[in-house]
Amino acid sequence: MSIGSSQALDTKINAPVAIATMPEPRQVKDTTERINALEVVVRYALYIVITLFLFTPFVMTVLSSFKTSAEVIAFPPTLLPSVWHPENYLNVLTQINGFPRMVFNSFFITFAAVALNLFFDSLVGYAFARLEFPYKNTLFAIMIATMVIPGFVFIVPRYILLLNAHLVNTYGALLVLYFLQPGYILLMTQFFKSIPRDLEEAAIVDGMGWFGIFWKIILPLARPALLATGILTFAGMWNGFFDWLIYMQDATMFNIQLGLTTFRSVYQNQWDLIMAGSVLAILPILLVYLVGQRYFVRGIATTGMK
Repeated sequence: MSIGSSQALDTKINAPVAIATMPEPRQVKDTTERINALEVVVRYALYIVITLFLFTPFVMTVLSSFKTSAEVIAFPPTLLPSVWHPENYLNVLTQINGFPRMVFNSFFITFAAVALNLFFDSLVGYAFARLEFPYKNTLFAIMIATMVIPGFVFIVPRYILLLNAHLVNTYGALLVLYFLQPGYILLMTQFFKSIPRDLEEAAIVDGMGWFGIFWKIILPLARPALLATGILTFAGMWNGFFDWLIYMQDATMFNIQLGLTTFRSVYQNQWDLIMAGSVLAILPILLVYLVGQRYFVRGIATTGMK
């Protein structure tokens, strides 16, 4: 190889190599993150709107309970009372004849119905969930079918039966009608089906009977469903009006809701006292739900899950 060619080769080797550079990619926002953020904003906006829509009537009722009757129905309506009247609550307690007895009637029927439903609904629900007996599926289907029949269809037959049984105008009229309710039986049945059978099989091996298994093993595990049933029964019985109006003919047997109708007449309605009485009627349900809301939601959410 000649000297000239070797120098040319060295020149090519030692020559700087051109490095190709690519332009940096532009920063592109992740559209998925933007969509997720938008969904969160929309969701919470809907939560706020729905909460205001549901909570506003309660707030207005509480504020109206401190107004005068004329101010309650004034137009345009006012949010806050011009003068606060806390004596409306005292007037409710003193101007309704026999109001303490009405409070007792409401609490007695409500707690009695809750106790009866907790026992019988869970007992029947456990039988449908675990026991085998003739025509079980047929009876269960018939029970579910009764839930779609309008309640007013039973008004006259129920009244005739209770009248012949001498239960009209007694506590027994409402307790006989509502000591067992298909909707809560369905709830308990679905919850019992979600409980594994291993505990029951072990108890059977130990010689325990079906009622002992139900009472000592299954019921403690069904606490969320029992609390959900109890809260729903409490709300339904406490807010009862139409049944009390039909079956209770003496003022001493009225409940709070029926007693509040004494503030309404043909010529004048005492709206201030009606609002104050409504707040008093709401408080027990509100307290029960606030105490048991965690178990209530859990009982409804886990019903039917396996």
